[in-house]
Amino acid sequence: MIHIHIARLLFLAALTPPTCPAFAEIVPESVGHGLVSFGGYQTKQTKSLADIPQAVVARLDVHLKKRLGETQYAHLKFSGAQLLDAHSKNDESNVPAYILQFDFELPGTPRIIFPAEIWLKSDASVIKEINLPAYANSTNKQVFHNFKEFTELIARRGFLEKNMAYVLEHNEDGVIVKKGLFERNMTVRLECYEKLDTLAWVYTKILSDNSYTTEMKSIVINAYSGKIIRTLKSRAIR
Repeated sequence: MIHIHIARLLFLAALTPPTCPAFAEIVPESVGHGLVSFGGYQTKQTKSLADIPQAVVARLDVHLKKRLGETQYAHLKFSGAQLLDAHSKNDESNVPAYILQFDFELPGTPRIIFPAEIWLKSDASVIKEINLPAYANSTNKQVFHNFKEFTELIARRGFLEKNMAYVLEHNEDGVIVKKGLFERNMTVRLECYEKLDTLAWVYTKILSDNSYTTEMKSIVINAYSGKIIRTLKSRAIR
């Protein structure tokens, strides 16, 4: 399930004069925390762990430390949660009783906050794992690379640094949650690739747009190893 959440654009710092037409083409994917809707279930939102049973929080805490390791766990900050009717049906289906959301701070400058979440049953067993790598079981994710470090690599694949600009987006607390990089109609976002157990930078540029269909080209790069995961072309119909 993909959550699309539009973040507020509060600040713009361009490397070139801010006349780049890309700003009208911003695609705010994977930004911030979205709201998941389940038909027939009443949902309550909270910003406090006090609204969640202590036993659930304790079990989740153990799980996250085991999966992420103490070092990465320390960079995880609770952001909020959705509470669904925790009746027996939650224990017998894939409908969660709790959807807990976190902000995961990645190293480097500028400060990058990745939105993460985990789905739990009423007994705190996991329905949907947190969308972060299993750092505790990995030795090859010690160095996280900022998207700017791959400009030479993507330039060789047709994503030129020329005319790039930055867009800083903030959450409600004023913290930068995404830094967009643009070359005319180009965007960059950070995603979790669960099958590869890694975070990856996805650079996407618009090749053509005739108001009916948009042709795009993307390159996906492992944010830790720096290796290209794949390149692809796609088409979107408006």
